[in-house]
Amino acid sequence: MNISEYNSIVRQWSPHLLRFANRNLNNLDLAKDVVQDTFLALWNNRQQFDNTKAKQYLFTIAYRKCMDVFRKVKNESELNEQHESITDTVHFENSFMNKELLKTALERIPEMQRTLILLRDLEGYNYKEIEEITGLNESQVKVYLFRARKILKETITAMEAI
Repeated sequence: MNISEYNSIVRQWSPHLLRFANRNLNNLDLAKDVVQDTFLALWNNRQQFDNTKAKQYLFTIAYRKCMDVFRKVKNESELNEQHESITDTVHFENSFMNKELLKTALERIPEMQRTLILLRDLEGYNYKEIEEITGLNESQVKVYLFRARKILKETITAMEAI
């Protein structure tokens, strides 16, 4: 891979990766770091890289980096406490209610289920691609996705009742 091919891949996939990472981490700065680390990994492995598999490679690396960041942040209880206090003080406005409701509901479901919903329902990946990105088998992806949607529906219903 030469520099122009690399730059083309960066231009094509950086918005998608940033959206994916930001929705996973709910922190734009951390998401930008994940995207940068993802493209750094691509550059460092450019000699072995197959340009036809850019999408799969980039999202797999981004997913793994998000999980690393998530685990690190999860261990830092101060960040969790700040996040909870911010979430408790959020006031919904009518024009943003559905978007904010979905965002808040996604924050409340387990990380793996949130990732699967983001990959399948928001990014549009098929089961095979999700299998390759997450390392789960296709049956696991389907079961986890079903459970995630069920929890998401219950969470949104409960939040709307408030």
